Amino acid sequence: MMTATADTKWNARRRRAIQSVFQTDVSQPTPYSTPSLHFPEKGQPFGGPLSQTPQKVAESLFSLASPEGNKHAAQQTRFDRSWHVVTSRIALPPSVSAEDSFGALPGSQDVDDVAFRDALRDVLEASVRLPLAAHTEDILAWHTQQVRLHFVSHVLPLLAVCDGYADQTQVLLGSIRTLEAAHRQYVFGLSLILRAMKEEDAERALMIFRRDLHAIVGNSMSGGLVDALKSVLGHLMRTVLDVDAEGRPSKGERKAASPEEIEKARKELHELVDSLFKVGFAGERFQILFAELLDSIMITYIRQTYAGVWEPNKDMMAGARSSRLRIQPHCVRELTDWIENKYARLAVEVVSRLGSHVEVSWTDLGKWKEIAVGRLAALRIDELFDIVINWPESEGGVDDLRYAVTTPQRRLQLTDAFSATLQRRLLHAGRSTLDILRTYISMIRTFHKLDHSRVLLDRVAYSLQLYLCTREDTVRIIVTGLLANREEVNSEARKTKLVELVELLQQDSDYRSERQDEEWDDLEWIPAPVDAGSNYKRRKSEDVIGTLISALGSPEVFIKEFQHIMSERLLSEQTGFQQEVGVLDLLKKRFGESSLQACDVMIRDIQDSIRLDGVIHRGAVNHPEKLKQDWTIHARILSRLYWPEVGEERFNLPSSVTEMQKMYERIFELVKPSRKIKWLNHMGQATVELELEDRTISEKVRTYEATVINAFSEENASSWAFDDLWMKLEMDEDLLTAALEFWVKKHVLRRLPDNTYVVIERLSDADQSSSAQAAQSSNVAVVDTHPATPRKVKPGMSEKEKEKRQVYWQFIVGMLTNSSPTMPLGQISMMMKMLIADGFPWSNEELQEFLGEKIADGELEIVGGKYKLVKK
Repeated sequence: MMTATADTKWNARRRRAIQSVFQTDVSQPTPYSTPSLHFPEKGQPFGGPLSQTPQKVAESLFSLASPEGNKHAAQQTRFDRSWHVVTSRIALPPSVSAEDSFGALPGSQDVDDVAFRDALRDVLEASVRLPLAAHTEDILAWHTQQVRLHFVSHVLPLLAVCDGYADQTQVLLGSIRTLEAAHRQYVFGLSLILRAMKEEDAERALMIFRRDLHAIVGNSMSGGLVDALKSVLGHLMRTVLDVDAEGRPSKGERKAASPEEIEKARKELHELVDSLFKVGFAGERFQILFAELLDSIMITYIRQTYAGVWEPNKDMMAGARSSRLRIQPHCVRELTDWIENKYARLAVEVVSRLGSHVEVSWTDLGKWKEIAVGRLAALRIDELFDIVINWPESEGGVDDLRYAVTTPQRRLQLTDAFSATLQRRLLHAGRSTLDILRTYISMIRTFHKLDHSRVLLDRVAYSLQLYLCTREDTVRIIVTGLLANREEVNSEARKTKLVELVELLQQDSDYRSERQDEEWDDLEWIPAPVDAGSNYKRRKSEDVIGTLISALGSPEVFIKEFQHIMSERLLSEQTGFQQEVGVLDLLKKRFGESSLQACDVMIRDIQDSIRLDGVIHRGAVNHPEKLKQDWTIHARILSRLYWPEVGEERFNLPSSVTEMQKMYERIFELVKPSRKIKWLNHMGQATVELELEDRTISEKVRTYEATVINAFSEENASSWAFDDLWMKLEMDEDLLTAALEFWVKKHVLRRLPDNTYVVIERLSDADQSSSAQAAQSSNVAVVDTHPATPRKVKPGMSEKEKEKRQVYWQFIVGMLTNSSPTMPLGQISMMMKMLIADGFPWSNEELQEFLGEKIADGELEIVGGKYKLVKK
């Protein structure tokens, strides 16, 4: 560069020395507009003896010899020579070889001479100084055109070289330096022209030139240069706004930038923007890129800073109690402060350097805050399922949603997104009914906090309620949770029971009567939301239990299952029933006493049974002559019309037990003359003591299990074949099989290959027998093909049960006739639960067994896994 500068100065001095002796300006070539005798006129052939006639030569000589023609020619020649002087001075270098090597600018002594100033005035003021010159041109347009050609021919190749750098920063800095060098050359030539112009005209010309130059440069940005600018500018902006470029780090790992680093990055950003504006890179494409970076940084900042931050807003809770104003949650308040003090400040600092036609107003600041709050709401909507699961520790996230989700569009977005998440993460076979119900309880409480009108909850809960109806154990889990003990809330029972309902049931605030939900006397009444349905009814309380029960379809389904579980508990060995009585009293407030009258009768039956059993025992003691053995029978007397249908399994009891039952009946009829006893032997319990050769076993078992083992205690009856035992006891095959398997597991009986059962007197005999059987099975390849005992129809089905089965069959026939000709098992079960007012108590297995009976009867057929009526 130094050698090139020295050569340029030496050439300038030599040129001035030669011009002082020889008038070289006269011999310089002139533009095409200079007239000459040696050139033909327009449209005439070149040269030759016939190119001009004597008449035309004479006319030409006459026109040159006339005074008027001399003036025209003189002024045209003067303009051409002045044009040549000016254009030769401001001409751009013809070639370059490397970045920033466009040549040195001429010294001031080269441009301040009088000849150049006069020539420049002739060119700029040709209409005034040279009015007779026929061919004149615009020097500003000529300079703009040569700049365009120079930029395309020499600058763009250098920018392409800069794009090949490996470092993004070097790509950007190299391009800026190249354009700055070219810009100096372009503006220098323009500045020489503007010196001779009026100030107002010069400013207008400079503005137009820069506009055209910036348009050329801005539209010439390559993809590599844009990527480099995006990388460098984005890094500086993220440093100033204290946002990480990578994904969100774990909590506690993120390190904030120091104030010194932020100020350094801010200064570099200002210098970069100034350089970009100077060289023409700060046009529309830069503004779009800057806006996109601002937008992405806002999204990144919100996700990095507020994802998973759901702590309760204690200050907001205190302010809500003291004022009814709309108070910003902690996260929203922090976010709007960041937008105003950092985000908007950066935007103003950058935009102010892009020219006076671009500015940031207070309206833009308000829109940025709205956008940021909307982005926070979108984040909370994505996290809503996790917020529900972590309730109440996630109450702060609900506060953010409640503040931000205010329009019908955002409310619709929330419900649609949450419903999709429910289907993906909860409503599938991999989640247990207990988990689904726990999530539903959290949903009720979360959405009540989010929207007291319950409109949002009604939208998202419908699919969950339908899914719960397909789960067979839904009602049982709810009832079991209500009947759990308060001590089980924080125990291992939480894994198997919905113990949360115990606390909810005890909270008076959860339940409000219909009278409390009326609104005509509510001084704080507000209208229903605009997106509420036609049958909308506002509730002031969460009423978790009421919502759960309503999800089952009707209260009758819940009450019926409650009666079943109550009956199981009352008939168990449990001694006290204070928990059941307390739950029953609370449920009466919710459903009314008439709905739960049967439960009252059941509890009273158990209490009366204890008292009546004592009376009967005292009566038996007073008649010892009637007793041949110890009186060991106790009974619980149930009112047949108020207890759930339990069916009846008949079998032959031991004679001693039968005699005690008859004695019990006679005394009972004396105490209660108008009532009679019907024994349900399969539901009873007995204590059995077995004395074997090497051990004594004492077990509390079912009556049918005791009856089976008693048959083996008879004389010469240490072994029984299955069929012989079944004929002796006349017991249902299922009960007999279950009883025998029970005693086999207790190592009291052993099953032989011929389906005969024998008593194990010594455990050592059982071990030897099992090893012998194992050896036999390993040596013999023949598998025991003894057929399973044939399944027999249960003989103890009551008339009431038969009527119910007939009603269920009519429902199924109606569905397959009117709704759909074919239905799978699950759809039939779901529709039965929805259509039958008293509830459908059967499981899918029981329904499948019933449908199998109809297939055997020729009423149904199964096609492709779906049931279909047989055409007759």
